[in-house]
Amino acid sequence: MKIQLIQLTVRTRRTAELIEFAPQVTFLHGPIGRGKSTVARLIDYCLGGKLEQTPAIQHEFLSAELVLILGTSRCFLERSADDSQGVRVSWRTGAGQTESLHAPLTAQESPILGGEVFNLSDLLFWLCDVHPIKVRKRTRDPDSDLVRLSFRDIWWYCYLDQTHLDSSFYKLEDPFRRRKSQDAMRFFTGLYSDRLNQLEQEYFRIVDAQRAKREAVAQIRTFMSPFGWSTDIDLDSELAATEEALRNSEAQHAQLERSRSATTHPTDALRAELRHLGSEIEMIRVAIADSERTVAEQVALRAELITAKVKSERVEQAGRILEGIAFIRCPECGTDISDRPHFHDRCRLCGSDANPELQSSVELEALRKDLNERIDQIAESISRRQRELARSQRQLAQLNVRKQTLDSQLQVELSRYDSAFVESIRGVDREIATYTERIRSLRRLQLMPRAITEVEEEAGAQQGVIDRLKSELAVERERLKFADENIRAVAVEFKRVLLAISFPGISDEDEVTLDPRNWQPTVTHQDQDWGFWDTGSGGKKTLFNVCYALAVHRVGIERSLPVPNLLIIDGPTKNISDDENPELIRALYDEIYKLAAKAKIQFVLIDSDLVRPVVVINTFIERRMAGKPDAPSLISYYVGP
Repeated sequence: MKIQLIQLTVRTRRTAELIEFAPQVTFLHGPIGRGKSTVARLIDYCLGGKLEQTPAIQHEFLSAELVLILGTSRCFLERSADDSQGVRVSWRTGAGQTESLHAPLTAQESPILGGEVFNLSDLLFWLCDVHPIKVRKRTRDPDSDLVRLSFRDIWWYCYLDQTHLDSSFYKLEDPFRRRKSQDAMRFFTGLYSDRLNQLEQEYFRIVDAQRAKREAVAQIRTFMSPFGWSTDIDLDSELAATEEALRNSEAQHAQLERSRSATTHPTDALRAELRHLGSEIEMIRVAIADSERTVAEQVALRAELITAKVKSERVEQAGRILEGIAFIRCPECGTDISDRPHFHDRCRLCGSDANPELQSSVELEALRKDLNERIDQIAESISRRQRELARSQRQLAQLNVRKQTLDSQLQVELSRYDSAFVESIRGVDREIATYTERIRSLRRLQLMPRAITEVEEEAGAQQGVIDRLKSELAVERERLKFADENIRAVAVEFKRVLLAISFPGISDEDEVTLDPRNWQPTVTHQDQDWGFWDTGSGGKKTLFNVCYALAVHRVGIERSLPVPNLLIIDGPTKNISDDENPELIRALYDEIYKLAAKAKIQFVLIDSDLVRPVVVINTFIERRMAGKPDAPSLISYYVGP
């Protein structure tokens, strides 16, 4: 599952702060209170999380824009400080078109894109071209509906929050979120136990339905046999005789139609109504054409607004880059213009009046919000006009049907207006009606033995479904063997990482197991078992969390599991002293850097002190955030709590 961070733009009341991310390792370091952890929280915020309201965030933060690659699409995620309902997502489609929509955090009743994207989580999976497993909506209710796994559930394994590094093991201690975390590990390792349960339930349901149908057929045949209805031969002979009598009556009816000589008279009322219907149909056709033209114009306008929004962001970036540059030579011909008289209110190059100052961040943010609101308003208008267009088309279809009915009625009335003809043909019509009703009754009776035959055929056809379900169950059970291998691989890799960093209290003779029933790794030392909650100190709990994340991500890359290739660790040495445990910290970072160099995993590391890699890292960005001119804080001008 490919997720690669490119850059984060933090818009404040006075500046737009830019954070660049390396494809392999980005290391943010410096003293506390300078915004290092806020960078990780803002990434999480753009992906649908909640933002901690620090004083700096409350006073200065306006919005965040995250540029990243999801699957094969370059995406822009925008979220304002006051946007608690969703995230604005923009991306470029395969056809080269830029698409933008406001993705809600909670699922909506109707899809926001296609037929299966209902919220931000679905959209992120869709852009990554990943189909998550179905999980219970209410984990304690066995009859609860199945819903797709949430992106936030798997994000716990990609963002190790400093706050919970030493107090939580991937939410497994939380009675409400434990099942979601376990579902994420099932998704990673391929242990689709929910799918196996579904197949077994479907198999037993089909088998029971087949048995019930066969027993019902046997009982109905036994009941119908004394009445002679067990077969349709007798009913067919009686039906044939009645149909012959109906044909004779219809022939007599046709002869009377041909022999009558009375003059027919048109019906004026029907003609007037038909003329009115014709006018109304023409008006609706004109309205439909106008609506289709208006919808096309609004679709084009929405595309132009999206393009304008992208262009305005590029102009802003260019303005920030070129702001304050003084040209000594003409950028077009290279002529020296340093001696040219310079007036502060005129441009040194062309002599024109100087442009007004660049818009402030607040104004730019307001412009961006206005464009987003306009895009959504036009989208809503398009949807509303399309509904009106569909309603007009249905009305047109109904009027056409009505007109056809009246046309037929007019022809019948014209042909039957003669009262003398009506008297002479009435008896024949009664015979035709009698025979028609008798045929209808016989055909209904005829359906009974045929229905029994169809039930028998359905029971036979279900055997094919039963055989298919048997094959799928066998394949699913066989596939679960690979899931067991993936689980064992995570346990083996977890032990290797613990030994590599010299984790206190573990030796090569110990055994590490991962139970898929609770997904809590256990270390067995002789006759003692211990896990995360038995490690004791907060530093060991932090190491336990980090090492487990490294094991999951490494196995995920090596075995092509759907684990996102992104890992953000905020405070990997929390509660660990650099003075007392320098070898332990060095070994931990060596393992991180080895994984970054070998596997295609992007790391964002946040710590107080920089630990440089010993191995070769092709792309390594380190940024010191110390509140100084050469090492500014996240919000460079902010000084406060």
